[in-house]
Amino acid sequence: AVLGIFLLASGHILHAGIALSLMASLIGFLVYNRHPAKIFMGDCGSMLIGFAIASLMILSNPLVGSMRAILLPSLALSIPIVDGTLTFFRRHYLQRRSIFSAERGHIHHRLLDRGFHHHQAVWIIYLVSFGAVGVGVVSLAFEGIATLAGLSLLVPLIWGTFRFAGSVRTDHMLQALRVKREIDKASKRNRASFESFQLEFDKVTSFSEWWHCLCRAAEALDCKRIELSIQMRGQSRKMTWENASENLISAEQIQATIPIKDSQQFGESSKLSLCIAVTQSLEHAGQRLSLISRLTSENSLCTIRKREQRFASKNSQKGIVSNDDNPLSEISRGMEAGKFGDRKVAIVHDFFYTYCGAERVVEQLINVFPHADLFALFDFLPESERGFLKGKHVTTSFIQKLPFASRKHRAYLPLMPFAIEQLDVSKYDLVISSSYLAAKGVITGPDQLHVCYCHSPVRYAWDLQHQYLRESNLGFGLKGLIARSILHYLRSWDVRSSLSVDHYLANSQFVAKRIKKLYRRNAVVVNPPVDTESFSLNPEKREDFYLVAGRMVPYKKTAMIVRAFSQMPDRKLVVIGDGPDMEKVRASAGDNVTLLGFQDGDVLIDHMRRAKALLFAAEEDFGIIPVEALSCGTPVIAYGKGGVTETVINGLHGVFFEEQSESSLIEGIELFESKLEFGGYSPTELHSRSLQFSSEKFTQRIESLIGRWLKAKDESESLTKKVRSEEPQNSDLQLETEIVSHPTIK
Repeated sequence: AVLGIFLLASGHILHAGIALSLMASLIGFLVYNRHPAKIFMGDCGSMLIGFAIASLMILSNPLVGSMRAILLPSLALSIPIVDGTLTFFRRHYLQRRSIFSAERGHIHHRLLDRGFHHHQAVWIIYLVSFGAVGVGVVSLAFEGIATLAGLSLLVPLIWGTFRFAGSVRTDHMLQALRVKREIDKASKRNRASFESFQLEFDKVTSFSEWWHCLCRAAEALDCKRIELSIQMRGQSRKMTWENASENLISAEQIQATIPIKDSQQFGESSKLSLCIAVTQSLEHAGQRLSLISRLTSENSLCTIRKREQRFASKNSQKGIVSNDDNPLSEISRGMEAGKFGDRKVAIVHDFFYTYCGAERVVEQLINVFPHADLFALFDFLPESERGFLKGKHVTTSFIQKLPFASRKHRAYLPLMPFAIEQLDVSKYDLVISSSYLAAKGVITGPDQLHVCYCHSPVRYAWDLQHQYLRESNLGFGLKGLIARSILHYLRSWDVRSSLSVDHYLANSQFVAKRIKKLYRRNAVVVNPPVDTESFSLNPEKREDFYLVAGRMVPYKKTAMIVRAFSQMPDRKLVVIGDGPDMEKVRASAGDNVTLLGFQDGDVLIDHMRRAKALLFAAEEDFGIIPVEALSCGTPVIAYGKGGVTETVINGLHGVFFEEQSESSLIEGIELFESKLEFGGYSPTELHSRSLQFSSEKFTQRIESLIGRWLKAKDESESLTKKVRSEEPQNSDLQLETEIVSHPTIK
């Protein structure tokens, strides 16, 4: 209305029409917006009005003058402008929260809280706005100082309105500004101390230095007391520091306990208890607690222990013997790194997204090399399944940060060979790759020992390619040609990368033959570890049901097993597991089939101990589940190909069927039933067979083999250095002369 009136008075009809049209539309809206409102205006409508008013102010500037075009509309909007400014101040300084958080503090809320009705509150705001515009119009009629004098009358009007409503309390606002200034100063000072101690912690190379640095940091950040509890082999050792400052004696305090990552076995942890003095405010004390927590997490005991070992290794190479008699060094030495603690070890796994057979191998490798660092293409393990990593951090490749990698990681298969080569393991003496896809391709140097535990060469890129393409419905169309090209590239890279491995370990003779066939390399067989302690014998009688367990993927043939039981309605089947084939399995299941879906380990063990037999139709490289069944005293009915033929002896621990078909499986079950009628199987004998594949056997074999290979490498390097030191200076010249003069070489 203000802009429209002045534009009409100046003779600018078109621009005045825009302003008056907006005014008329708003009046039409307000007819239905009166309390109680029938319609409401949303964010888009409000922003459109604001944009229109701002545009009109710019258009009106040269037409009616800058003062009229900018000042008068601003005065008309003085209440919301001042209210918005006070709201931001109140939320940021008084309430100490985000300026965008919702709260009941606007002027109309304040007026309602003072007892005014809704209509009264609205008319108070309107009258003040009309008064502000009126004062502005009168003031603009004068010139110079008179204009400023007239406009100065608006300050008590606006300020008095907000003071009357309770939105403005000058003393509280000034106090809030003072508190904010003091907190900012203290935060800046504490931040500077934190950054200074970060640099100091970077130079720490022993536990003793770490503790003294922590005590100095606690003193700088006004801690009254800290207490460190270290768990070592079931025993607890405590170390205490107290602040000697008299200024903190009478101060209030907050207490907290921070867990500190160390090198102990999973489940044991060190704890740091703190008493933080509340010198200014609780918020300020919380900030200091947060800074100390960051210092201890970024510079944990595990990190310091690794630095200490690295520092000691360098000193030993230089012939320096440490004479540290500090009692704290005993604690540091107590954090053992295992039999191979003098070696820097890296364990490279393909990727972590579930806990299956390959991850069980990694778990046992961590037990053998507790100080090793972990590397993988990506790590999307849920927290509930991370226990076997014993709190270790996993260094990942760039695939970790690619879009949808957690759910669609198979789409990045073409990038995996390139990604694994970007992992830097150059500083390690021993590199152990746990590989069934790309881990063995990590780049190592001539001075490093690279041992690959090969679960299998990439099955779907080699002998199972056609089965994989067929089951994935990838023929020779565009998708099929792309898939075949990718697998061709993967095969070429797989062979090239196999040359960088010094020694191969295979989980079965079946895989060792594939390694010999594809890579032309010999492999030592070390069967994967089986938890024979958890999968124990069942003293009770067996129940009348067969069991299938495992991830439902095409090659495991779970749907085929369920279809076979639809032809045997008198026999019961229990299926445990989940996966891509779950819908196929559910569609094939009859009344005699019970689908339990994914279950935890206790449920699986319970069913395995009660089942009549375990059914296993996959052509696996090893097959851990059949061995777990044997450990429970449960016989196995398996497809007679793959690694299962090395763990289950046909006729002694179960029966084999010849083809992956319903008819062949039914024949195997009938043969098994007939054997049960003639004495069955001895659970004790089955369990004894499983003990040959226990975790203890695995760790003993790994320690023996890698220890022997490291010793042979050390002896070879020592002999090379000795030969070089004994060679005469002109040996190269003599050797060259001998070669050239040899008649055959000529």
